[in-house]
Amino acid sequence: MCLPFLLVFILFSDQVYPLAPHKPQADTFLDSLAHKLKLETWERDEVPCLENILNIFENVKNHTLWATWILNANALPTGNLYGSYVHYASYDQCMKPPWLHTHPELNTKYCMTEVQLSDISNMKKTPDYDPFGSIMEFIDSPTASGMPVNYFMWGVCIPAVCSSPAVSKLSRVVYEAATFSSIASDVTVKHCQEAGESPPYSTGFYIFIAMTFTLAAIAVASTYYQMHVLSEDQSSNSLVTIITKSFCMVKNREDLLKDNKDEIRVMNGIKFLTAVTVISVHVLFYMALSGISNAQDYDKAIEGKGGLFLHIDIIVDTFFAISGLLHIKGLLGRRQNLLSVLLKRYIRLIGPFAVLIFYLISVSKHTGSGPGWYLGIQEETNVCEQTWLRSLLMINTDIKDICHAVTWYVPCDYQFAILGTLLFYFHQKNKRLGYTAYAAAVVFSMIIPGVLTYWFRLPVVHFMDIGKMIREIRDTWEVTYTYTSPFSRASAYLVGVAMGYLMSIYKPADYRKSVSMTWSILGTAISLGAMLATLSIGYITKFREYYPLEAAFLAGTNRIVWAAAICCIIGMCEYGTVPIISSILGWSVFTPLSRLSYGIYMIHPIIVQRHKFAQRAPHKFDPYGVVLDTTSTLVVSIGLSYAMWLFVEAPLINITNQLFFNRSKEPQPSKSRGEKGVQHQNGVAKTKVS
Repeated sequence: MCLPFLLVFILFSDQVYPLAPHKPQADTFLDSLAHKLKLETWERDEVPCLENILNIFENVKNHTLWATWILNANALPTGNLYGSYVHYASYDQCMKPPWLHTHPELNTKYCMTEVQLSDISNMKKTPDYDPFGSIMEFIDSPTASGMPVNYFMWGVCIPAVCSSPAVSKLSRVVYEAATFSSIASDVTVKHCQEAGESPPYSTGFYIFIAMTFTLAAIAVASTYYQMHVLSEDQSSNSLVTIITKSFCMVKNREDLLKDNKDEIRVMNGIKFLTAVTVISVHVLFYMALSGISNAQDYDKAIEGKGGLFLHIDIIVDTFFAISGLLHIKGLLGRRQNLLSVLLKRYIRLIGPFAVLIFYLISVSKHTGSGPGWYLGIQEETNVCEQTWLRSLLMINTDIKDICHAVTWYVPCDYQFAILGTLLFYFHQKNKRLGYTAYAAAVVFSMIIPGVLTYWFRLPVVHFMDIGKMIREIRDTWEVTYTYTSPFSRASAYLVGVAMGYLMSIYKPADYRKSVSMTWSILGTAISLGAMLATLSIGYITKFREYYPLEAAFLAGTNRIVWAAAICCIIGMCEYGTVPIISSILGWSVFTPLSRLSYGIYMIHPIIVQRHKFAQRAPHKFDPYGVVLDTTSTLVVSIGLSYAMWLFVEAPLINITNQLFFNRSKEPQPSKSRGEKGVQHQNGVAKTKVS
């Protein structure tokens, strides 16, 4: 058992010492490895790579610095049996040798390879952990999370002349020789980066930087102008007045912080806490995507109490339910042009969305580097460059084409706004027609995901198999069918529509405390129980046999149950008395944070990706680490979302309100309008510029 470790130590130690003079010279491990490489079939264009590798081996035996530097930058995969599927070696040592610019003939490149130890089709359905059995029995055993044991990513440092096929052969031979086995059945080169190589700065990069500084400068100048020029000296319809009032940071900050007595205050806490939960989920997801060194600890967690949160992705339906509630409540609140309503909604969503897409295409690839940077960032940039127009047109919800982890939500939300507006239109024309259309929409919102789940034998919860998401994140077509597509997620939005309709008829201000404390507490407790039961669907279905009818039923109803529970909690807090919960969710601090929740939701994946994909080593799964990462990401996201509000969101809303939706002709301002023409809704501050 000591022999393998001795040979690996000799191969990867910093110094290679010669044998004692009185002992006969024996073949070294490098000699054996060189012999195995020569036995491989090398194409003509691969021969220079082989010659360079053999030259490195000879120079390592002579203790030459440049050769030892390259060999020392490599490391054998370790810990993959415990779930460590990413092995980066020393990226920086490979990419930044001291002689990078003085000896180009010694240039190296860093390649990420995908090593498949066995065929996926050989995977067992039940684990086999017999300590005296074959290693292949263990490798082919499934894990609770789906994190692969028979597959890993391996970073290697090799001469720059080596082509991808040559790197594949070299990696396979080295792994088989070092592990004294022949189980590396397939090695695929995913990406290579040559030392000193960096992506060129495009025109878009400079435009984005210039745009950022320009918006900040306009905001500062507008604030100064509004603070030092008397209002009576300003023409209300002049372009200067419109721009300076729209960009005034003091005014926009007041809009963000202003508390409106007609708000559904508990909704502010729900929205912000939902955003925090989404951040924690994405922290864990990107941690797994960029590599966990102790995946079996994660498996143990989800086999225990952690399994109750396998369906945590349903938390996003909270946003949809609230969106439906606010949209229909706003439509019923006052008479307005329905096309204008949809245009306002588009403008509300498109500002941060467009900035985000512009950033992803032009800037993100320049913000870091690392062994996983290309696969994590560059590929996403490439997708954005191809599909940005569909995203901005709000029609891109296919997992293969979305250019950012959360951007599927925006087209969904906007398409739901169109649906809600159509239902309202039918209701205005004929109430019976409106009710019929709504009932049909609800029925279809349950039938469609149920039928798709039954027909294609899809899981109720998609993200239980993290391993599959890691290997095939862009090819998980089933996620598109029942997770990111509007036709499979409309049920939560429609529940919110019903709640908004009821709250417009039975205004909370007129029916406050109409539900007794006993019934309020009971209703809230039942709702929390329903939410917990919905969350546990993943755990329940994962460890039992798959039943298509059961899966179809759960897929069709679970989102409605979740949204109904959320709306029930809102209703109990507004119409009844729910101690503690109502006070926490209605905390005034949540008011501005709720209005920033859209920006937080859109921005936080950029922060998480920058941190995770720039790592030089696998992450350790640890609840404390997840909480710490979530907290730091939340703080940075709030700061950037606040900047987005001051420089993009609020100015865009203000300018378009004045230019296209000028309310100055309205005979009487709304009662909900506060000082300086500011009208607040949950998540939106609408400003009348005069």
